[in-house]
Amino acid sequence: MFPSLHFETGVTYKYNYQFTVLLNEDSNLTSRSASVGRDVGYKVSSDFLLTSVWQSTENSKERLLKLELLKPTLLVSSVMHQNEGINKHWSKLDNLSYPPIYIHWTAGTVKKVYVLPDSPDMINIKKGIASLLQFQVADAKVKESDVSGMCDVRYKVQGSTINKNKSNCLRNNFHHNNLAGNKLLAPTVTTSSELVINMSPQENIIQTITGKEEVRMTLNLWKQAAVYVKTKININFVEQYGGQAAISGKNVAAVLNSIAEELRTKLTSEPLEASVDSNACPHCKPIGELVREYGNNMLSENLGELKSAGGFLKFLDSFRRASKKELLMLFKDTDGRILTQLLDVLAAAQTDDAVDVAFQLIDFESKDVGIAERFLLCLATAPNPSEALISKTMKLLNRKISSEKLKATILITLSSLVRSYCKTNSSNANSLIVQNISEMFLKGLQQCDHVGCLINHLLALRNIALPQHLPVLVEYVKKGGILGLMALEAMKEIGEQHFTTEINTVLLRVYNQFWPHQESAARVLAAELLMKSSPTFDTIGQLITSLSSREQPEISSLVLRKLLTSMQQSDAIRSCVHDLMKNSTFGNYHNLAQNGSSSSVINILQATHDVNVTYGINLEMRPSGILKRTSFDLNLLGDNDKSHLLSLSLFVEGFGLSDEEQKENPEEHSAGMQMSVLGVHLRPYIFFTGTSELMGLVWSGAGSHPTPALQGNFLIMDQSHSVVLQNGISVDLSLKGALSTELAGSVEVSMWNKNAHAVVKNRGALLVTGMCRVDTSFVESHVDFAMGGNSVLDMVVDLDFASKPMAICLQVEQPDYIFRHNVRKTETIPGSKHLIKTLKRRSMYFPGKSLNLFKKNSDSCKKLLMPKQESGSFWR
Repeated sequence: MFPSLHFETGVTYKYNYQFTVLLNEDSNLTSRSASVGRDVGYKVSSDFLLTSVWQSTENSKERLLKLELLKPTLLVSSVMHQNEGINKHWSKLDNLSYPPIYIHWTAGTVKKVYVLPDSPDMINIKKGIASLLQFQVADAKVKESDVSGMCDVRYKVQGSTINKNKSNCLRNNFHHNNLAGNKLLAPTVTTSSELVINMSPQENIIQTITGKEEVRMTLNLWKQAAVYVKTKININFVEQYGGQAAISGKNVAAVLNSIAEELRTKLTSEPLEASVDSNACPHCKPIGELVREYGNNMLSENLGELKSAGGFLKFLDSFRRASKKELLMLFKDTDGRILTQLLDVLAAAQTDDAVDVAFQLIDFESKDVGIAERFLLCLATAPNPSEALISKTMKLLNRKISSEKLKATILITLSSLVRSYCKTNSSNANSLIVQNISEMFLKGLQQCDHVGCLINHLLALRNIALPQHLPVLVEYVKKGGILGLMALEAMKEIGEQHFTTEINTVLLRVYNQFWPHQESAARVLAAELLMKSSPTFDTIGQLITSLSSREQPEISSLVLRKLLTSMQQSDAIRSCVHDLMKNSTFGNYHNLAQNGSSSSVINILQATHDVNVTYGINLEMRPSGILKRTSFDLNLLGDNDKSHLLSLSLFVEGFGLSDEEQKENPEEHSAGMQMSVLGVHLRPYIFFTGTSELMGLVWSGAGSHPTPALQGNFLIMDQSHSVVLQNGISVDLSLKGALSTELAGSVEVSMWNKNAHAVVKNRGALLVTGMCRVDTSFVESHVDFAMGGNSVLDMVVDLDFASKPMAICLQVEQPDYIFRHNVRKTETIPGSKHLIKTLKRRSMYFPGKSLNLFKKNSDSCKKLLMPKQESGSFWR
């Protein structure tokens, strides 16, 4: 039988204790040519005494143990993984007193510890040693509470050796752990903990304990951005000696009272789990100092540059720690040129004080809604909204807001916050506040008395994306028109995995125009959703045979392109189509030879080992050759994960209609744009409605100068995690990402030459910072990384409407850019001159490119942009 751990009353056991902490970036993920350099870290060494000062008369295995550390020392080295050159170094450890802690121990389990006034770090280190005194002496899988929290523990016993493995530790006194949200924009944190305990069978005492732990954080977006902490523990038995007088007492409480009276101080009861100050921010600078250092980074002309994204992240933590009074004073005394950018930081901070200050500073009742809408958009993209933030935003609807545009934006923000709130924890979807907002949207939809109101509420349902709204959306789909299209777009956001057989039947009827007045874009979208919603042979077959109709060649061309794209993305659809093509009913010229000008394409913009940036372009033309709708989408695509970055959609109504089409479904001349940013779908922007407004824009030249359509700094990553090691020291991990962007457009129209030239320029900068910190009062070690770059994406549209059909050329270009990845490692000993700091810089060059779209566009561009030959030229 395996020996149980035994403590003899009045006997003192002396052990030597050492633990090592090493930090570095991960060198095992890639075969980079440059070495990642040496680790930073340190070793702590100390003897400790363990004495059983009391034994229960009722239970021989219930004891009170006294644990005393004997002058721990700090050792540092230039090469920590080698024994040579490790030297003792002065630290605050040398100036501390080392009061004992008392451990209530019963049959291999630590119930509680009782501490005297001491350094928090030293208390946690002693709790780490106390955790080593609890283990089981048989194979088992249990849940066990120790210094790291409540953990899953597996014991395996071989002879007099116990192997102990910990995992999935959850802490009670630290609530900021947050790794939820989109997987592509989050890190993967892994932990491992192994202990080997060797017992002395003769004395039933611990002979040696060796252990190793590892905490690793890897950015899913770019796995080369990874950091780790490795620790080792060694405990060795030195000697034992008797002579210690036992303390008498009926129970633990009585014994502790006796000890407190003798020491003339108070013993505080604490759980075994480490206590950590979650509000510590030793390197946060005062807001005023940040404004002086980084204020110029926040100027509007720097939007879309790394300067702006960097300044935004510099301000973020300090804004979260600042009081309402400090924030108000900042906005009162700061340069007015950066105030709008500082509102972006307030939106990202998401604290009660930050939101209250923003709602106090912004005039939501003003006719100029630009600043309010920008703040609400930055708020809508918040990665980790709280219930309090949602509640505060909801109260904005009670204000007297005259602008219908701003009301729509508030609904969009509120719905987007709820969606993110549900993503962070699936159980939040059943919370009272989510259900109340859902009912409010549905009730508002029923009470709408004009089309604009219906559009705003359908947009809210699209952004909130709750499956419970599907029945209501299906009814609007059946009604057709623009509302039917918007309802279909909302259904797409909810996801095809929630579609039923009845919903798929509705989609098929929309595509086949079972109900009148179905938008062409709605028919194409219905077909696309059918392809993604676990399609059957019959469904795919019906879609293919419908392509033989020549009544609407543009729709048939788009659906065929969507089908080909689906085959690239889905093995099931590819196999289904291949089988159908063997039958001449489906695989024939009439179905597959489409001559429409409309097209759709999805390609890779930038490929990496971990994530691809993809672009998608949809171009829908009218049979007359006039552009009806075009969209450009940017997405991140990883292993079974997708994250939306940006969508830009332009639509034109009322142009190029035949007399019969105008009579059957009259459309007013209009044009507009719809945008989506980081998964938040914004309200439509209408350029003009009616011929008079169009001519006014043309003759005034109002659009010939670049006009910003989107500006802002957005927080797209905001994750933090904390792990307490077996030695009682906390590892703090954080990851933050900022996107600074400016999208502007201009258009020149010549009525004389009957052509137009439009440019949409999107500047963007992405900056991601990660930190791994192992700080104590006596030594601080950090590994930080920063990665990012800025780029431009230009979309140019040329139109020639001098002849029919109209010629159109779409060009998308990206200049070359540099992506940088820097890693800094730092080690300091507070109160001394010891400082180790290294910085490694890496950069990757990405050449510029002009994106490959589709053949018909290329042919049109050749015709439209090729220099005209002079009639008198000899060479023709």
